[in-house]
Amino acid sequence: MISIITVVYNGEKTIKDTLDSVCCQSLLPAEYIIVDGLSTDGTIAIVKEYMLKYPFIKYISEKDSGIYDAMNKGIQLANGKLIGIINSDDWYETNALEKMWDAYVGTGSGIYYGIQRNIIDEKEFYLERASHEFLAEKMIPHPSTFVSSDIYKEFGVFDLKFAFSADLELLIRFSKLNIPFYKLDSIISNFRIGGASSTPKAAMESLFIRKNYGHINLKRYYFSLFKFKLKLLMNY
Repeated sequence: MISIITVVYNGEKTIKDTLDSVCCQSLLPAEYIIVDGLSTDGTIAIVKEYMLKYPFIKYISEKDSGIYDAMNKGIQLANGKLIGIINSDDWYETNALEKMWDAYVGTGSGIYYGIQRNIIDEKEFYLERASHEFLAEKMIPHPSTFVSSDIYKEFGVFDLKFAFSADLELLIRFSKLNIPFYKLDSIISNFRIGGASSTPKAAMESLFIRKNYGHINLKRYYFSLFKFKLKLLMNY
């Protein structure tokens, strides 16, 4: 039983790709939860249209304090044993859920992730093959990551102190708690590059998280921080 979550705000231009990818899976989810942040475009109308055909879709539309607050709302609503979160401008491969469920059934609990295809201007840019063993250097692809619900219940959800990199903090926290990670050698998601997580401010927040967890030393932290702040100044 898989729960899929999509958080969205004014996503009418791309959310159909996301909805289609979830609703056309070789293994359908038990539920698909849309968490909308009071969109002012046609997003909700599109979601309601899909709900007529796919009864496992449900949605809430209310104010939130950011993307991670919305994700936490979705996790709290989810009833599945395995939870995936896909952004409203990204999409899954058609067998993504089946592959993740097979991995989950074979292990019973953990964090499961695969390869992410990165997209620029609707064309494949490169494949993201990051590993949880190197979280100190590079984030594993969040849209390609599924987490068993018991882990969220026992060890917590996204820390709202972090506006840009709470997903990184979550995964490093889970890693430090020795929660098992399972890597799949399959493309799971397609990710349109851009957004808040690609900004210098997000990079600085990621540095702070890695420093706090001892993944980088103070010398490297302050040197990298100086470079990012210099980049910000040059962009003004």
